[in-house]
Amino acid sequence: MRNWLAACLAALALAACNLPGGSSAASAAPGAPAPGFTVTGVDGATHSLSDYRGKVVVLNFWATWCIACRAEMPDLEHEARVHRSDPVAILGMDWKESAAPVRDFTEGLGVTYPMLLDADGHVYDTYRVGYLPTTFIIDARGRLLKSRIGITSRDEIEAEIKSAQKA
Repeated sequence: MRNWLAACLAALALAACNLPGGSSAASAAPGAPAPGFTVTGVDGATHSLSDYRGKVVVLNFWATWCIACRAEMPDLEHEARVHRSDPVAILGMDWKESAAPVRDFTEGLGVTYPMLLDADGHVYDTYRVGYLPTTFIIDARGRLLKSRIGITSRDEIEAEIKSAQKA
């Protein structure tokens, strides 16, 4: 039983949900400016990437139906809480879902970091997101430092934040 559970967890860790028409590669090369965006959050406010200039941004693309995304959220929430007083922003970018189900889903998981809504998929297209979860690390000057497809651990997220803080 223990080996079966370990195998299932390993498969989940490697899993990524494929999006229709998505690309298998993340957009810009490391060091390039992160593409800007302006979207509405589940809080009803307008959020722009430029609002977070001066902070390291962990931009996580996800959807409520993505099992791997759900599995990753507690670690992202942990990092959001750890870095609450630091110049770090953890942002969730939902794919083509409305505010109510996203709010219900994230509240049910106890997620408090900002949840943004890419209602028409434009931001996903701009970042060339083809699989979920996909995460981008953006430095305080707005440069893309890293992109990752698939679930990651708390330790990996923390290491990426620390690396970005040094950039």
